[in-house]
Amino acid sequence: MKKGFEFSPAAKVNYNVTPTVAIGLEYYGALGPVTHFDRAHEQQHQLFPVIDLDFGPKWEFNAGIGFGLTPSTDRLIFKMILGYRFDWGGDGHK
Repeated sequence: MKKGFEFSPAAKVNYNVTPTVAIGLEYYGALGPVTHFDRAHEQQHQLFPVIDLDFGPKWEFNAGIGFGLTPSTDRLIFKMILGYRFDWGGDGHK
């Protein structure tokens, strides 16, 4: 089914435990088309307790276990992101 543009909010809060380790909570949602949101039980809402590790100026790592909050959301999901920061020759900021 073609839905067009969808509204998918996301948010994150975290706490820096050390300069290189942070713990946090991420939220991901999929509410449906921007012109008409899906019914509540068809929407997707997930919460992820996460850990972020800063491996230096170029590398970062993020992982967490997500919990679905609605019937149409996966009940349990694991996510992991390994990130590399590119320097595109700008002013040197991340």
